[in-house]
Amino acid sequence: MAPAAAAKETCMKYLKQYKSYKQHTKNFLESATRTSIRDSIEAVEIFIREPNITTMGHLVKTLTNSGTWISHSTLRHLHAHIDFFNRRNNFLNDEGFQEIINSVVDNDASILSKYDEASIFEALYLELDYAHKNSEYQTNLKIPKIDSTLVLISGVFNEIFSTPAFERGARHLFKTKGIKYIAANVNGSKSSKHNSKLLAEQLKRYKAENPNEKLWLLCFSKGGLDTLHFLKNEREWAEENVIGVSTIASPILGSDHLKKKIFKMINSIHFFENTKLYQFFDQKIDIMMKEFQKSLSSDYQSNWFQRNHDKLPSLKFYSAIGLESEWYESHIWMVLTKLIFQSAESNDGVVDTKNSQFPDYFKGLNLGILKGHHLIGTRSSFYNQEALLETHLVMLDFLEKSKQI
Repeated sequence: MAPAAAAKETCMKYLKQYKSYKQHTKNFLESATRTSIRDSIEAVEIFIREPNITTMGHLVKTLTNSGTWISHSTLRHLHAHIDFFNRRNNFLNDEGFQEIINSVVDNDASILSKYDEASIFEALYLELDYAHKNSEYQTNLKIPKIDSTLVLISGVFNEIFSTPAFERGARHLFKTKGIKYIAANVNGSKSSKHNSKLLAEQLKRYKAENPNEKLWLLCFSKGGLDTLHFLKNEREWAEENVIGVSTIASPILGSDHLKKKIFKMINSIHFFENTKLYQFFDQKIDIMMKEFQKSLSSDYQSNWFQRNHDKLPSLKFYSAIGLESEWYESHIWMVLTKLIFQSAESNDGVVDTKNSQFPDYFKGLNLGILKGHHLIGTRSSFYNQEALLETHLVMLDFLEKSKQI
């Protein structure tokens, strides 16, 4: 091809990508606006019917989250107008990338001897992410439908957000593949022991009402720890009713942040645990969320997992995805956490990537580390949740057909 023709073709390709990405951000903004207006009107109506502290708090939270979502979406859409040369996707021409995609499309298990699961998962995500953002691009990957119900299990302080973690992605699977989903009601400030009991109550009640359904547990952040404790306590029930567990940015081996000086100083209050005053208040409240901190501590959780990994139920799969981001790539809240909880380890603003993977002594699927900060599960996040959940389905289906799980 002549240089001039090649240059023209390249320019046209980037122009198509540019237009498609602008449309993608416009659709996201329109969806954010519609949903935010609906939620805000509903919150106002509830407050008018029952004016009290609870409904006022709900109204303030709704208006704040909606405003943030619309503002963030607007900035993304405006940025897309000047983002012509930054939409390069050179991975599409990479031979290894194409080899992986073609092998998964053809159910060719031999690719597993050349690439590990993490490399395959990343390639699948890049392909599906690109397909979502470029409407003219047609991927050959097929998104399988599963009969299981997806259970969303959120993490720390998820109550401040409008929806459970990754519900936007789950809603997409329901619309496109008819995959049902529910969200477990866990307390983001309570211990894993407390939340494991909540999970047992809710999931058993759901199964009693839907006896023919199997469950796929999708766990975000501390929700992964709560789920592991639940599974250990309900081994026989889980083996009968749960097909598998997928964790996203979960500190499977705990968090090292609780070793920081700021937490050591705060927790010095526990030196008085033998006093009558401390014991009086400890019976009424969890002082400084002692049990909550214990659940997240790497000293506790890594030992717990090593002691109990062989007591976990035998499921079809346990998979784990970690996230990493630089401070300048993160959400504003993640920038602050990176400043407060500085770590020499790669992390997503909250969880160190080394703790987000299953240890070698446990037969789990470590599906790698993707670029992303810890708040990609919120509905206002521009991260492609839809592609991430679809990638899980494609990857797990491929491994099952390859008899790897």
